[in-house]
Formats: sequence, structure tokens, C-alpha cells
Amino acid sequence: MRGANHTTLILFWIIVLIITGVQIRAGASILPSCLLAIVLLTGGIEIPVAHKRMRKPGYTREAVHLLEEIYSVPLERDFHEKKRFFDTIITINLGGFVIPFVAACYLGVTSPNLASIEIGIIMIAVTHIVAVFQDGVGIKLPDYIGIVPLTLALLLASGEAATVAFAAGVIGILIGLCTVLGAIDPERQGSARISIGGAGSFQAIYVTMCFAVLASLIA
Repeated sequence: MRGANHTTLILFWIIVLIITGVQIRAGASILPSCLLAIVLLTGGIEIPVAHKRMRKPGYTREAVHLLEEIYSVPLERDFHEKKRFFDTIITINLGGFVIPFVAACYLGVTSPNLASIEIGIIMIAVTHIVAVFQDGVGIKLPDYIGIVPLTLALLLASGEAATVAFAAGVIGILIGLCTVLGAIDPERQGSARISIGGAGSFQAIYVTMCFAVLASLIA
């Protein structure tokens, strides 16, 4: 999966197995853990939605290799050509955007709660503030953001914290990423690929989902 190293993926699969085991022992539905597994399985599928001309950063070969190691993304091919601009491909990730968004919307419709709207708006703002555009890589979102919607849900809707955290957290983060995309200056910033919900943000979205599912087991 682009943007996630093998150690992180193994950790995520271990979490899914643990959650599944707890659900089975408690006689609870395993649908949430199935959703987490499906998201992991489809996290490598990107759906192109647009193209955009963006500035190509003047990185040295050493800088490119360093970014590859830090973000677990292949970049050498993107910087091999000597063009001054990228024909940037903007994609949405199937496992990191489409499936979580549909699931969150379903929860929001079937279990409406005013706190979901309030927390969702807050998460849009938080995401826009903490997200960073890394030239050559795309939009980077810190993994710890997943604890914010759960904390707010416990304060504002303790009886439905898991559902509210999932719906508001996922939708808020994804819409926030879209606002960050719209604020990028293509004359000053650039990347050959920008994935919404993929490289740079998949882990943050997945952690948000895991926190919500874990909260549903504790409640």
C-alpha cells in the first residue's frame, strides 16, 4: 500500500484480529471488524478524479530517497524526468475515502445526533489546520488526530460516543482534506500524485475508525 510501511500494516491487521476475537467472545457483531479488514484490503486502490498542473520541487536525489524512506512512497520515477511541472493526478482512495465515507454517512443517517454535526464541523477545521502539504508526497495528516473526535464524542454524546466518533470523525477529516486540497497553490507547491484518503492520510483515517470501534466494545 502506497504510504504505509509493512510494520504499520502488520500492526493494523493484528488490531483487526484482536477486535474480532473480542467481538466473538462478547457475542457482539463482527461487522465493524469486517469493515476494518475491507478498508485494509482496498487501501491500495486509487480512483483518479482529476488532473492538475503543479510546480515540480527541485529536490536532489538524496532528498528524494529520504522522502521515500520517511513516507514509504516511491518517488524516483516522478522526479526522473526534467520537466519543471507535474501533470498531477488527483485520486480518492477506495479504502481510505470511499468505503469509510459511505459507512460514516450510513451511521449518520441511521443514528442522527446533533453532536455528530458539531464534532464534524470541528474536525473539518482541525484537519485543515494540522494537515500539511509535503511537496512530492501530497497531503500529510498526523495519526493522532483520530483521538480528537472520540474525546469530543465522550464529552458531548457519551451514550453514543462510538457511533458519533466514527461518523463525525471520518466525514470531518475527509471533508477537511478536500478543503486542504482546494487551498494548495499549484504555482508554489507540487506533487506528481495527490491521494485523498491514501498516502499521507490513510493511517489517520484508519486510526480514527479503530478508536471508534474499540469504544463500541468498551461501552
